[in-house]
Amino acid sequence: MRLDTVANKKYLDVNKETGELYIVEKIDREYICPTKSSTSCYLKLEVTLENPLRIFNIELEIVDINDNAPQFRRDAIHLDISESTPAGERFSLSNAIDLDVGANSVKTYHLSDSEHFNIEVQTGRDGSRFADLILRKALDREQQAVHNLIITAVDGGIPARSGTASIIVHVLDTNDNAPMFDKESYSIKIMENSPIGSHVVHLNATDLDEGSNSDLTYSYSLYTPEKTQQIFNLNPSTGEITVKGVLNYEDFRIYDMEVIATDKGANSLSGQCTIKIEVEDVNDNHPEISIKSFESPVNENIELDTVIAVVSVSDKDS
Repeated sequence: MRLDTVANKKYLDVNKETGELYIVEKIDREYICPTKSSTSCYLKLEVTLENPLRIFNIELEIVDINDNAPQFRRDAIHLDISESTPAGERFSLSNAIDLDVGANSVKTYHLSDSEHFNIEVQTGRDGSRFADLILRKALDREQQAVHNLIITAVDGGIPARSGTASIIVHVLDTNDNAPMFDKESYSIKIMENSPIGSHVVHLNATDLDEGSNSDLTYSYSLYTPEKTQQIFNLNPSTGEITVKGVLNYEDFRIYDMEVIATDKGANSLSGQCTIKIEVEDVNDNHPEISIKSFESPVNENIELDTVIAVVSVSDKDS
C-alpha cells in the first residue's frame, strides 16, 4: 500500500498494518487553500494497493477553526476632514482581513467612544463586512484639531478574535474666525515734541484660524480722517503706529482713528479697534505782550490809581 498526496505536501501517511491514516505534519487550512472563493477546502490523496493493483482517490475536507484574528491593512488610518463638513457625511474605511472563512471571518466593527463620530457596518456583495465612518456632530478645528479613534474588527468565531487600527482625523481649517484685537479701544498720550519715527503704540490682533486664514494685514478704516493718516504711519504687517508728521498741540490736540485687521483667507474676515491719541503740551512758545492803550505824557499831579496804559500778555502754551 502506498499513499501519495496530489499537488500538496505530505501531511498524512497510512499505517500499512491497519490501513489507518495519521497526521505527520501540521495542517494549515489557510496555506492549503489561500483563496476564499469557497468555504470548502480539500486535501486530495491517492492510495495505491498492490496484488491486485488498485488505485483509490480520497478527498479529505479540512474544516476551518478560528485560528486567525482580523487584521487591518494599515495600523493607522489617516483622514483629512474640513471643519465645514456637515453632520451626516460618510467616509469609507479600509476593511479588515480575516484569513478564516464562514462564521470565523469578520462579523462586525466597533468604534471607540466619540462625541463626533460613529460607524455603520455594511455588507459587500461577496459577503465581506466593512464600515463607514459617519460624522454625527460638526467639527471645530479651533476646539480640537485632531481626533484619535480606535476601530475594532471582531470575527464570529467562538471565542471571538479581534484586531484594531487607529483612525486619526485631521480637522482642516476654514476661515470661520474673525481677527480680534487685544482691546476694543486704546487711549494714548504723546508729547507734541515727539520726533518723526517715534513709537506710539503696537496694535496686536489674533486670529484663531491657521495658515493664510490667520495672516493679518492692518489698515486705517474710512472713518479715519486724512489729517490723522498724514500725521501717523501704520505698518500694515506689524500693526505698529509711529509719528510721521509734525505734532503741534496748539494746532491739533486730539486724533481719532479706527484700525482694521483683515485676514488673508479666501473669504476674508476683519476686526477693528479705535484709538484716541492726545497730544500733550510742552513749553515751546514765548509769552506775547501787546499794549492796548497808553497815555503819555502824564501830569505830575496825576491821582493815584489812574490808568495810564492797558497791557495784554498771552502764551499759546497751556
